[in-house]
Amino acid sequence: MSQSSHASPPGHYPPHQEPDWSRPPKKRGAGKVVGFGVVAIVVIIGGSVAFALKTGEDKSGSGNDSPASVSPAGGSGQKSAPRDAKVTSCALAAFSKWPSAEVTITNHSSETSDYQVRIAFVDAGGGRIAEAVANATGLASGDAIDTSAQGSEPASGDIDCKVIEVLRKAS
Repeated sequence: MSQSSHASPPGHYPPHQEPDWSRPPKKRGAGKVVGFGVVAIVVIIGGSVAFALKTGEDKSGSGNDSPASVSPAGGSGQKSAPRDAKVTSCALAAFSKWPSAEVTITNHSSETSDYQVRIAFVDAGGGRIAEAVANATGLASGDAIDTSAQGSEPASGDIDCKVIEVLRKAS
């Protein structure tokens, strides 16, 4: 009467079994967190690119824009404020030869505001060389600030700097 038993005696571990490599391992929660993080980053980058493309739509033109022909304000509570910005100097930087403009921004509104001022750099013939942006944040009502905008490509000869758009948003 011999009974053959495959059970291990009490206190002993069961016999070692090889893992089943035919099935993939179970997924844990970390993959979902990484996946959602990647999606969030893609959405943020996509939104930033869309914003940059939206604010930089009008890159062409003859360079004959003037403060009187400032484009209409964008969304998000921004208002066109052409009289709030004035170019005080315009030159080529000594070392880089990049166009540079000094801009005075004055808050003529009744609220503390943030500003975005687009500057066009044009050559003697009126052709547009480059554009740049001068910013000011948290500018109190009635206050003024001097800031600058610099092009990103070298130029030569005489240049002119023109305010082509001034956006103001209450901060």
